[in-house]
Amino acid sequence: MDELLFSISILSGLISFSLYNLGFAFEKKAIQKLPPQIRDKTSSMIKAILVNPLWLLGLFLTILSVGFYFVALMWAPLSAVAPLAGFGLVVLVIYAHIDLKESLKRLEIISIVLIIVGISVSSYLISLSSDSIDWNQWKTLAHSLNGYLVFGSSVFVSFVIISFPFLFKKKFSGYDIAFSAGIIAGIQAVLIKGLSVWVSNNDWSLEIYIFILYIIMVLESALVSTGSLQFAFKEGRVSIIMAIYNGIMTIFPVIFGGFILKEWQSLELIPKIFLGISISITLIGIVLLSLKHTHSFTAINDE
Repeated sequence: MDELLFSISILSGLISFSLYNLGFAFEKKAIQKLPPQIRDKTSSMIKAILVNPLWLLGLFLTILSVGFYFVALMWAPLSAVAPLAGFGLVVLVIYAHIDLKESLKRLEIISIVLIIVGISVSSYLISLSSDSIDWNQWKTLAHSLNGYLVFGSSVFVSFVIISFPFLFKKKFSGYDIAFSAGIIAGIQAVLIKGLSVWVSNNDWSLEIYIFILYIIMVLESALVSTGSLQFAFKEGRVSIIMAIYNGIMTIFPVIFGGFILKEWQSLELIPKIFLGISISITLIGIVLLSLKHTHSFTAINDE
């Protein structure tokens, strides 16, 4: 694996998740600053945020983050980029510390250390694996029976979770929505990886219909995951919602990359064990930091 290109991808991933989380925080802050009579009416809120500089800045950062995410997946395995989501949470906590004057608690500091250590070790170990896959390998692996089973079963589980309240006439749970949104966001990451593999080919006319299909699915998944997450915030505690969402959206592409795309195949047994440990450490840090994440949104809401 080319060390320079891999480093560029990792750096792009860190920038991508940082921009995404900052953009999300700016959007949330802009909405919460609106008067209640405007915020509670959807049409009025939309008109207000479309001319709100802070919300537009947040939107710009989230859109920009997608470009960096695409670059990140150009030269790095999916399972190396996905855990970088934890770094975005670290940036968000630091932002809350600076802008919202929050103190950093012991658990947050421990979580940050876990995330940074986990990301550093896992990135190094994955850099020792073989080169990135080409388009033919992608089609063989991602479009295999196992690949379709993972996609299909994930979508099915997401559908069942969302449909459960309808079947039993119960109120929607924000945590169920967060779980489903995390699955969709994880699928979106896999699709973007497919786009990056296609673009890396010399012949861009090769099976362009798959490329177009991927783009449509990425846009749809982005709309569903982002929109449903916003709805989830009204139905449950932000801390638990973010913990579920960030955990699922991180672990899904890791599993898909590691087991379906066989990104760890060239690693020896010992590095594989340490890789699993490092990714688990990162995931624990993400969940813990997400649980502490509540204070950032509470402070924003109270402004």
